[in-house]
Amino acid sequence: MKKLPLLLAGLLSLAGLYACTSPTQSTSDTASTQRDMAAYRARSEHWKKIDTDFIRAELATLGLKEPKKPAYTKEFGFDPKQSVEWFKTAEGQRIANILVSFQTPSGGWSKRTDMSQQPRQPGEAFGVEEHYIPTFDNAATSTQLDLLAKAYTATGKAIYADAFYKGINLILDAQYPNGGWPQNYPLVGSYHDHITYNDALMRDIMVLLDNVSKGDGAFAFVSSDVKAQTTAALDKAIDCVLKTQVHQGDQLSIWGAQHDAVTLAPAQARAYEMPSLATTESVFILEFLMTRPNPSPELINAIHAAAAWYEANKILGYTWKRGDSALTADADAEPMWSRFVDLKTNRPVFGDRDGSVYYDIGQVSQERLDGYAWFSTAPNKVLKKYAKWAKKYPRQ
Repeated sequence: MKKLPLLLAGLLSLAGLYACTSPTQSTSDTASTQRDMAAYRARSEHWKKIDTDFIRAELATLGLKEPKKPAYTKEFGFDPKQSVEWFKTAEGQRIANILVSFQTPSGGWSKRTDMSQQPRQPGEAFGVEEHYIPTFDNAATSTQLDLLAKAYTATGKAIYADAFYKGINLILDAQYPNGGWPQNYPLVGSYHDHITYNDALMRDIMVLLDNVSKGDGAFAFVSSDVKAQTTAALDKAIDCVLKTQVHQGDQLSIWGAQHDAVTLAPAQARAYEMPSLATTESVFILEFLMTRPNPSPELINAIHAAAAWYEANKILGYTWKRGDSALTADADAEPMWSRFVDLKTNRPVFGDRDGSVYYDIGQVSQERLDGYAWFSTAPNKVLKKYAKWAKKYPRQ
């Protein structure tokens, strides 16, 4: 267990050289970024080979051509909101042991994989979705690490601490040179490699790192070296969040759902998720930023700017429910926002499976009307928190 923090220190000695990339760079900065990204991708390939070689060796021993699939579930098959005390019970430790068994050799976990029934069996895949093993999406990996910290605190069993350090190692290693995180690591390509704010992915990682760095409660056991490394990683992540806040002229707005890992510009994800401002994902970011103690003037202004953008772009007097091809007039409706907003004009924007982009919800196919949340009222909650926060931290 003591060796893992030293391994982290070695890996982070490279990561410590990285600085968040500016959208405009000098030639020397560009060359440095390219070198850093090349080193990052080499590490990713290293961990990918470790995962691949492990499962191939198991299959060869068992005489299997393909790994067996574990059971599918929407989340993890159990309620992850558990206390330290729960892990003192036989059931809590049974779940903790299953979590350890589903940790990949690289240190992460899958999503939508049932981790409530039985431990992973030899020759079984580590998750149900090949391209999401391991992943940070849908709170995967960050959830398991939170639970394993509680399990170790409750029991003192080294197996849980070892798995925790291994997972923290992966998260720190997966942080891009610019401070963001991809959807999956080791990298799998396509939009999954973008810096991902979608589904609160980066927020979840930052919350975990914040808890680890503080060392309170279930994280009191974490070594001082790892606490220092998570603090540095969190600082770098917040710096990158500030740099990815989208400028509209000389004004700051909010964030995209995903940003290019090098240029930091809002980026395309699935066919119907175009480069745009993302109102729901930005709620998670804004909410986390307001938890930071002693915010810098830059952070204070970023929060005020995001809140002002929400106030200026809310939709009043209408409601929308999934499946509808038009808004419904309702004078009593709470404000709502289009999920995606044009980067330059702030017009609501919608997409479809074929890559089409529309400015009229009525043009979207029925399949996407039924299958996607195109409007949200979530910013209302964070704006209430902002009203209290703003009294403490007025605009600079």
